[in-house]
Amino acid sequence: MRFFFRIFLFISLVCLPAFPGEPGLPPAEGGGRKDESTAKNFAIAVGDVIAVDLVFNSIARIFLQEDYAYTDKSTMMANLKSRWVWDEDGYFMNQFGHPYQGSLYFKSGRANGLDFWQSLAVAAVGSFLWEEFGETTTPSVNDIITTPVCGMLVGESLHRLYVDASEICPALAWILSPVDAMNEALGRKKASVSGRTEEIDVMFHGGGNFSRTKFFAWGKGNPVRKATLGGALRILYGERCAHSTVEPFDWFEAELDSAFSSHFYRVDFAIDGFLYSRAIYLGGGEATLGLNLLYSGRKSSDAAYSDAATGVKFIFFRPEESSSLRFGAQLDGIFMGTRSLAYLYEDVDIGSYRKNPVRSYDFGYGMLLALDSSAEIGNWLLYSEAEASILFPYPSSELKGSECSSHFLAKGRLGIERALARNFSLGLSVSSVAKSDSYTAVPDTFQFLNCARLYGKFAFRRR
Repeated sequence: MRFFFRIFLFISLVCLPAFPGEPGLPPAEGGGRKDESTAKNFAIAVGDVIAVDLVFNSIARIFLQEDYAYTDKSTMMANLKSRWVWDEDGYFMNQFGHPYQGSLYFKSGRANGLDFWQSLAVAAVGSFLWEEFGETTTPSVNDIITTPVCGMLVGESLHRLYVDASEICPALAWILSPVDAMNEALGRKKASVSGRTEEIDVMFHGGGNFSRTKFFAWGKGNPVRKATLGGALRILYGERCAHSTVEPFDWFEAELDSAFSSHFYRVDFAIDGFLYSRAIYLGGGEATLGLNLLYSGRKSSDAAYSDAATGVKFIFFRPEESSSLRFGAQLDGIFMGTRSLAYLYEDVDIGSYRKNPVRSYDFGYGMLLALDSSAEIGNWLLYSEAEASILFPYPSSELKGSECSSHFLAKGRLGIERALARNFSLGLSVSSVAKSDSYTAVPDTFQFLNCARLYGKFAFRRR
C-alpha cells in the first residue's frame, strides 16, 4: 500500500504545475497555450532536478566514496516499500546541506519560468526523487519537509539576488545561483522578478563569548570563555516599509553571522520574508502586515537550534526629518524546529545510551514570538531585539534515553551604532541566549550563552 501511495504522490506532484499558477483567472489568449507552456517548462525543470540529483550522487559515490551513494534497483525498491523515519544525520547536513540542495531544485523551476508555488512543487519532486532513489538510506520525514520548504526560502532569496548580481557582476551571479546561470547560458529566457536589493551590510567584529551549562542533577558544567573574531552579512530586499506583495518574497531580510577562535565557533543564520503582505498607513507612519515564512538558527560549539516557521508579521516605520522609529512584531508557528540536547553536547553518558550520537538534537513543533525596535537619531542608532519560543518534540523523533517533554528558548540583543562616514559605522552590541530543556527520564538542563562585541559596519544602500 505504501508503494502505491508514494507513486500516487509523485504523479500528483508532477501533474500539479501543468495547471495555471493563479486559479480563477481566465485562460491565456489562444486556448490552452499557457498550460502547455507551463507543462513544458515544468518538464525541463524536472530534467534539471534529475541532473542535480545525479551530480550529488556522483560526487558522493566517486569522490567521497559514501556508502549511501551506492544505489541500485534493489535499494530503490526497498526505499519505496520502507516506512519513513526521522534520520540521525548531523546538524550541518540536515539544516544546511538539505536546504541548499532544495534551493537548487527550487531554482530549477524559477530558472525555467515557473512561479514561486510551482517551483515549490519542483523542489518537492526533487526531494522525493532523492529520498527514494538518490541514496540507500531509509527515506526521512524531516528531509522531505526541510529540503523543499527551507530550500524554497534559500532558493528564492538566491534567485532574486542572482537577477540583481547578473547586471553588476556575472561571476558573482554564477556563485549565487549556478542553476539560473546555466539555464541562461543555454539560451533560455532571462528571469525577471519584482523588487530589488535595497541594502547590504558587511560587518567585521571582535569580542568575547561566555557560556555555561547547568545539569540539575550534577551541578554546573565547565564555563567556556572565548575571545573571538568574525564577520557578518545582512541583506535587505524590497521596500523598507508600507510593502504590498506583488510576488512572494519580494520583501525579505537575510543574515549570516559567524565567530571563531581556538576550539570554538558560532554560526547564526536567518531568512525571513513575506509570502503575502499589505501596506497600512496609521499614526503618521507606514506599516506592513502580512504572512511571513522564517528559517533561522544557530550552530556553535555549545548549542544548536533552528526554526522553520510561518505566521503573522507586522512592521511599523515612522520617519522624521532627522530621526526615525521602527518597530516589528511577529507570532509564528514552528512546524520544523530543532533543539540540541545538552547532555549529548557535553559528552555526558545517559545510562546505556552511547555518547555523542551523530544527531544530538530533537525535531519538534511549537510557537515563536519576536519583537524588535530601533531608533535613529542624527548619527546614532539604538536597537533592541527579543525572541521567545517553545518547542515540543515530535514523539517519533526522540532519541532513546534522552526523551524531552519541551524546550524553551529566549534570545535578546541590545546595540548602539555611531555613523562615522556615509557608509561606515562603529557599534557595540550585547546578546544573550537562555535555553532550558525539560527531560522525562533524566534531570533538566539549563544553558546560558552571552556575547559582547565591537564591530565596524559598511552599509551599501541604493540611492
